[in-house]
Amino acid sequence: MPKAEIDDGMLLQLLTDDAEQGIVVLQARYGKMIFRVVSRILQGHPQDAEEVASDVLVAAWRQASALLENGRPLGPWLTVTARNRAIDRWRLLSRKVFVPLNEELDFPLQVVASEGEDLIGELVLDLNEPDREIFLRRYYRMETAREIGKVLGIEPHAVNVRLARGRAKLKKEYLKQMGKENGRYVKQHGIS
Repeated sequence: MPKAEIDDGMLLQLLTDDAEQGIVVLQARYGKMIFRVVSRILQGHPQDAEEVASDVLVAAWRQASALLENGRPLGPWLTVTARNRAIDRWRLLSRKVFVPLNEELDFPLQVVASEGEDLIGELVLDLNEPDREIFLRRYYRMETAREIGKVLGIEPHAVNVRLARGRAKLKKEYLKQMGKENGRYVKQHGIS
């Protein structure tokens, strides 16, 4: 079956049934997008960007059956995963450059997304279209309002209005689910 005829559900099934062929189709369909997301965050670190992009493909293979079972859309999941992995790598690179590690530490430093960051990612994935696409493009792919507007056929001002309304909605839901009385954590993580 030609790869153009395979939808994301079929692609996830292919990843679970025939990992080698599934990765080939996944790379052809989403490889450039993943690399673009990762490269914007890891500017100046092309080897790390390539490695993280490959890690995202492997993560998709590992999570294929869960994504299929939960009915999660593949494209947004890949975008969020690429962004989070790239940020984790950027943090690690930043620490290597600026923060000397104690020589007594003999284990690798591993950066893991916080519970709050994971929740924000889930809340973004649960947004309705076109808001989900706008959020993914702005905050995960790092596209400008003008770029987003051009792709979606709406004015940049409308993109900014949707982002403002969406941030308010995400903040409210985040506070509800995290049980936080004050919004300090939310402000620190960019949802003000």
